[in-house]
Order: sequence, then structure tokens, then C-alpha cells
Amino acid sequence: MMRWIVGGVAGLLGLAVVLVIAVSGWMTWRFYDTRPQVSGTVELAGISSDVSIVRDQYGVPHIFGETEADIFFALGYAHAQDRFFQMDMMRRYVHGRLSEVLGERTIRVDARNRIRGYHLVADAAVENLSPEARAAVEAYTAGVNARLERGTPSPEYAILRFSPEPWQPRDSAAVVVYMADSLAAGEYEEMNRRLLETLFTADQIAEFLPGYPDWAPTMLQAEDFPAPDGDVPAPETDVQDDVNGGSNAWVLSGEHTATGEPLLANDPHLGLSAPGIWYYAHLALPDGHVVGSTVAGAPLVVLGRNDVSAWGFTNTGFDVIDLRPVPPGSMATTERSEVIHVSGGDDVEITVQETESGPILDPDWFNLNGFGESDVILMSTALDRSNDVADVSYRIMKSRNWAEFVEAGRGYTAPMQNMHYAHIDGTIGYTTPGLVPLRAEDGSWSGFIPYEDLPRVENPLSGRIASGNNRIAPDNYPYPTPGEYSIFRAVRIDEMLNAVDQHDMASFHAGQMDVTSAQAQRLIPVIEASLPRTAAGEDARVHLAVWDGEMGMERSEPLLYALWYRELAREIYADELGENFRRFLGNRRGFIDNVLVGGQTHWCDDITTAAAETCADAVGAALDAAMAIGVERYGADLDAWNWGDVHQAVFDHPAFTGVPFLDGLFTVRQPVGGDGSTPNVAVYSIGADNFDVFHGPSLRVVYDLSDLDASRYMHAPGQSGHPLSPHYRDLAPMWAAGESFELRTDWTPESPPEGSRTLVLRPAG
Repeated sequence: MMRWIVGGVAGLLGLAVVLVIAVSGWMTWRFYDTRPQVSGTVELAGISSDVSIVRDQYGVPHIFGETEADIFFALGYAHAQDRFFQMDMMRRYVHGRLSEVLGERTIRVDARNRIRGYHLVADAAVENLSPEARAAVEAYTAGVNARLERGTPSPEYAILRFSPEPWQPRDSAAVVVYMADSLAAGEYEEMNRRLLETLFTADQIAEFLPGYPDWAPTMLQAEDFPAPDGDVPAPETDVQDDVNGGSNAWVLSGEHTATGEPLLANDPHLGLSAPGIWYYAHLALPDGHVVGSTVAGAPLVVLGRNDVSAWGFTNTGFDVIDLRPVPPGSMATTERSEVIHVSGGDDVEITVQETESGPILDPDWFNLNGFGESDVILMSTALDRSNDVADVSYRIMKSRNWAEFVEAGRGYTAPMQNMHYAHIDGTIGYTTPGLVPLRAEDGSWSGFIPYEDLPRVENPLSGRIASGNNRIAPDNYPYPTPGEYSIFRAVRIDEMLNAVDQHDMASFHAGQMDVTSAQAQRLIPVIEASLPRTAAGEDARVHLAVWDGEMGMERSEPLLYALWYRELAREIYADELGENFRRFLGNRRGFIDNVLVGGQTHWCDDITTAAAETCADAVGAALDAAMAIGVERYGADLDAWNWGDVHQAVFDHPAFTGVPFLDGLFTVRQPVGGDGSTPNVAVYSIGADNFDVFHGPSLRVVYDLSDLDASRYMHAPGQSGHPLSPHYRDLAPMWAAGESFELRTDWTPESPPEGSRTLVLRPAG
């Protein structure tokens, strides 16, 4: 009897092993079956002649064809090969259809975006396309669908058990809306400000949400803005409130460079993901080369260069979103119904009310703390249905001089960007297209800054334009530009630009990789003067007192400083906020500087005690608390601590990060230095119990206008979105180490670079 039981169990175990092997084999086959084909010939309908997709050693496609339509078709085909699941998730996010494949966990995300009406904005953007841009989008769409017709392009579909749907032009428009949503500023911040008004006095709010400091640099200079004619609105106070991420860009004229020609650096900072948001490509169009960063899902180079010029973007930070209580009295509204289909669950039906100013936010789906029982209208430039961003990107690619570049931006709505420019004729410039609201006294929008009056400069007297998401316009700019601006990256960028008389590619690259914190340097004397009460706290004080603020991944001081800064927030403002402390916990760099350096020392007093604590007490107490945590986690030897051991860039996968087994396959992790205040930014959450970096340089590029082919590029984690591709994570260690590569245009498909592979798309028949 026992032998039968043992035999039966053994048989079941054997069957289980066979099933596991069979399932694993099937999954492996499905994974390998979806890998991109990067060489050989594929016959396809929809193109007029052969198109060559030459992928270089880093997986970057260089696309050669006889017509513009064929090249855009091939870009769509390449995007679908390498990034289709990413494209699918972005369009589903905008259209409010994530729950169809991800289930109940994304219902709230879908509901919020349906209420905002992002899918309607995408539909309107398609209607706004010019014939030229429409032809590009339609050719691109045909290329995407040509790849889909050959089978499933991504392994995620086998795991989630659904099939990809054909691509449509409205999906390419959705990608633009996705970017506008991720970069627009104001919605969450306004909710917090409303709540603060119930907790703080007006004076406390003014200190807790400080204005941009007068000692910090503006991007544009007063000398470049002549006094305007006529009566214009007076500027209002700019709000600087805990800007943590952002982007860098700087451009110098030839008088400041070793070659005598302009140099332009750009490293936009975005949320880290696997795959990353950008996809490098080189389009050998009939009228010239275009090289740079595309977004999978759209047919155009967004950040890059053509044969005569280069351009880079950073976020303006302008406040382009308002939440406004519905005013008393009647207001015309319309209603629409939305149905969210949920995988494994019941459909969810919502009713959306809209006004001329924007949709009314349903408190069942939005956290509207601070607004009481009022209905709240969302006013956002990202919802403007005159969106013409696709045409703007197309015109920028085609522009051949500064005037054409500026005019290309007309019709742009959102996301509003600082656009830095350089030309081989020596011209440098800055422009920002988009909608900046002008506000009436009651909070309604009375219009927008006219396009001709938006901040703009050509060949500034200083010969340089530098942005670290700092305040853009000087005091003599005649329009209000409220927003959120960063401080310390711009301070450090200015220091680095001032330190070298004649800059070159190497000095620009060193600036992009710099991990010295100007904020930490201002706070080190405060730490040195502090009064810790424990021996470990005193050890930390001595350790940081001689630190130079450099946050390399191999150093111990950045980890100690990060632990201290987290505890400092509790010492400075947890007593005033009470149970709301966690909601408002943030880096608050301007506020902390004003308290510890600028003299607003009353925040250091703990209002819950009878004693009057000084800032030396608060800073010392934070050192004590930081060391209590640090010693327990990392040991008593401070010199053995290592920032890179705990501070890693985490490139999240949209579906599988944190999922057992799949996490290791799809998520990419890479140790990095820096923090949210360094030019080489590496943002972690101050409220988390770890230092995982979720926001950083999405790409780095330095353009050399003396030889555009010598420009240098990098992004991470890799070109491909397929986890079995050699290009899924190959760039991450290079990105962290500061390496880069060229994307040259001086070769042909017949003589490609070493290590490249060529796929030829051939007309069917």
C-alpha cells in the first residue's frame, strides 16, 4: 500500500515537473518568438521601394529610404518591433483602458483620465493635423500595423494573456497627451495648498511655500528684455515649492568654446522606466538627416538635430493647471457617460460633467481635501483641444534657421518646454511655445500670453543660456509667470560654466555628470555648528563638517547626509503639521534653506515642548536620529558606508516590477550617485524607507555645432523593450558611468558601421 502511495506521489511530482518544464518551454518559445528581427529581408505591403533599417552596435536604427513616407513607415515598424508593449500601455493610459488588461488595480487611473477627457484631446489632435503631418502619422501607423500583422511583438502579451490591437492615428496623438500629462504642473500642488490654508496662517504659508530667492539665477537676463510699450500686467510672485526632478540644458555661443562654434547640452529628467521613454533614431530623409530622440508611438524626432541645427528641451515649470470651485449661480454643464471594462471584474460606469472651463472632478475618484463640499473644475492647458504638437515637432525637424524654429512652435499647447537652440551659423537662442494662462481676480482664465510675447531670446549678450528648471524670466519681463522652479542645480551649473573660459565637449559632459550638491554646500556650515547630544551624532557632525558636498556613489557622506535630511524634516515642521506631516513631507529645499541659512529660525522650535529649541538643537537632534538608524542598518564605521550600495536607479516595468520571478527579468537596477539637487540628478522619495531612485536623466546629449556628427548621445536602460534582447539593459551601466556614443550620418547602408545589422523592408510582390 505504502509503495503505491509513494509511487503515486512520485508520479504526480514527475507530472508536475513535466508540466513545469512544458510551461517553461512554451513561455521560452513565446518569448523568443517575439524578439525583433534585425537582419534579413521582409516583404511588406505599404511601401514604395526598399527601406533599410540599419541597427548599430547599440541597437539604434538608422533608416534609409527613397521617400519620406517609406522612412516613417519603417520607423513605425522598428518602434513596434522594439517597444510595442510600451506603446500599448501609453495609449491605454490616455484612453482610460488599462483595466481591460491589468484589472482592478488601475480602475482609479482609468476613471481619472476619462474624467479629464484625455482621450477626447487625442481625438481632437488628430483632427488638427496638417496634410504633411497627417501623411507622416498615417505612414507611421501603417508601419506599426505591418509589424503587428506578422505576430505578437512583445512577450508581455503571453503573460497577461491578451492580444495587441491595431494602431491608429489617435494612438499616436495619445502619446503626445501622455507627455503633456507627465510634465504639466499645478494639479496636486493646488490641492495641497488648499489644505495648507486650513492648517497654517497666511504668513506660515508664505514661508512654507517660499518665492524664488533673489540670490538664485534666472535663465534669461534683464539685459535681453527691453522695456515693452503699453500697459501690461505686473509680474506676480513666483512660487518655488519642492521641485525635485526637472531637466538641464545649456548652450554657449562660439566666443565661449574651444572650437569657436556653439555647444549645446541637454539632459531631460523624467521618471525612470524599462524601457525608457526615449528611442534614438536616425532618419535619412530625402531633404536631409534628422537624428535624436523619438517617443515610441509617434513618428517624429522630438529632441535632436538636423543637418544645420540642434535643439534641447527642459520643462518650464509654469503653473498651467488650476482647480477652481464651481462659482455660485448657474453654470452650463454637459454630461457624458464612460464605461471602463475591467479584466476579471465588472464594468464600471461613470458620469462626467463638463463646463466650458473644464471637467468637474468627481470626489469619488479624486482626493479633493481642502475644497470642502465644493464641486471643483479642472482647468488645464493639457486639455486644450487646439493641440498641434505633432505639426510643431514636424516643423522643428524641418526648420533650417532660427526664424523657422521659432515659427515652428506656433500652435503648441502643452507640455510647455524651454527650447534651447544652436545653429551652425553661430546663432544660439531660446524660445518657449505653449499656453501660459492669464488669470482674472476671481481665478478664471482671461486669456493666454500672446505667442509673440512669450519668453524668447536670440544671441543673448552673455553668450549663454542655462536652465536647471530655475526661474525663467527676469523681473522686467512684463507678464506673470507663476510656477514651480528649482534652485540648486542652476546654481551649480552657473558655477561650472563660470569655471572654464573655453568650453569643449569634455567640460560639457563633465557638467552633465556632476554630482556636487550646491544645497549641501550651503548646509554644511549649519551642520558644523549643530549640537548633537549623542556620541554617534557628534561623530556624524565631524564627518560632514569637512565634506565638500560631492555625492559620488562610492562615498559615505551622501548616505549620512540623506539620513540626516530625512530626519531634519521631522525636526523642522512635523510639529506644525501634526497628522498631516506625511502628506507634506518633501525635500522643500527653498524652505529649508530659508530656515537654516536665511534666518527663519523660528521653525526650529518644537511647538509641542515648553523649551525654546534653536536650529543648532534641531540639526543636532536630526544627526542623532539619523545615526541611530544608520548604525543599526549599516554598522558603526561611517567610512564603510557606501552611497551606491543603497542608492540605485530603478527602471520600473509598467506591469511586472515587484512581481516574483518576473521582476528580475523586466526591472533594471543600477547604482548611481547624486541626489535631487545635483546636476546629475537622482531623485528618491524622502518619505520612503529606502533610497531607490525613480527619476533621473532620461537621456544625455552634447551637440557640437562645429561637427554635428561628433555629437555624443546616451540614454538608459537600452533601446529595446524586449527583455531577451541584448539591447534591453546594455546602456544602463554605460549611462551610470558617464559613457556616450556617436550617431553619425556620414555613411551609407552599403558600408554600415562595424557591429551593425541590417533589415531590409521590401515592397510585397
